Amino acid sequence: IVPKPFIPNSFASPSILTQTMIEKYRKKVPAYRQIKDWGDLGLELTRQQITNWHIRACDYGLGNLYELMHQTLLKQTVVHADETSYRVLESEKVNTYFWVFASGRAEDEQIILYEHADSRATEVPKNFLNGYTHYLQTDGYQVYDKLDQVTRVACLSHIRRKFFEAMGKQGNTQSGAKKGVTYCDRMFKMERPWRLLTPDQRYQKRQSQLKSTMSDFFTWCESVHALPQSKFGRAIDYALSQREAMENVLLDGRLELSNNRVERAVKELVIGRKNWLFSTSFKGARSSGIILSVMRSAEANGLDCRKYLEYLFTELPNLSVPGDSKALQDYLPWSSQVRAICAR
Repeated sequence: IVPKPFIPNSFASPSILTQTMIEKYRKKVPAYRQIKDWGDLGLELTRQQITNWHIRACDYGLGNLYELMHQTLLKQTVVHADETSYRVLESEKVNTYFWVFASGRAEDEQIILYEHADSRATEVPKNFLNGYTHYLQTDGYQVYDKLDQVTRVACLSHIRRKFFEAMGKQGNTQSGAKKGVTYCDRMFKMERPWRLLTPDQRYQKRQSQLKSTMSDFFTWCESVHALPQSKFGRAIDYALSQREAMENVLLDGRLELSNNRVERAVKELVIGRKNWLFSTSFKGARSSGIILSVMRSAEANGLDCRKYLEYLFTELPNLSVPGDSKALQDYLPWSSQVRAICAR
């Protein structure tokens, strides 16, 4: 039996298609800069061909995997979220946005999803997280507080950053802002050795040690008299506005003090954005999000990304019912079948 191509009526073999994605999404080389390298290898490609392959790859299989990962994420207990701007030429707006959602560290299935949307409004995370009722760790962007069904957890790194910025370039060690930084550093230092503990052990440590330090920090914030419009005053206001959500970290040992987990995933996109500059169409932006999601989730589950993509592009076209969600479960990045073949 002749294997079916992943993209019908195309010469995009699994290895060629994989390489174009590795170049763009891992090495951050945009399609128009890949063309010369492919030409040197004797393959004449256009930017449009590469872009169309990526869009069609998402239509022919990667999009289905993305949806299954989305469904799995909604069943997890801890989700991290953040967002960043992204330019789409087809949009009438200056900026569209990628909303990034990531599994908590303790989850067995590690998922990182890049959801493209034309807005930064509440409706986007509300729709994406429809049915999700557990912990959502975020920065202080107000839309997250409007998600009534979740328990929001704040980020100590963001609180610390406000105080650090208030210290100024000279890093005034006598300032109140320095005291805020010191409090945050103390909490991070306490937390560090607990990373190796079980969630229940971490919960107990936080109750016996971290809880009182966090309470002291917020009590100090309440006692400070700072000019409201000064950087220090704004740092105090920000910390107090996050108090309830920050203290939620004490509720469950699976939660983290910071949202750095998803911020690292956002950084991956930001570095790419500096090289790609924009997507021409909404379809192109969507496909970028799906491909990044598949690749980053693969890496988060200990897979060799190249092996995994080639495996998908070889196997998925030959499923008896393409797109069948039950059959596709075996191709998710945490399945035992995939791990046996594609592990790093």
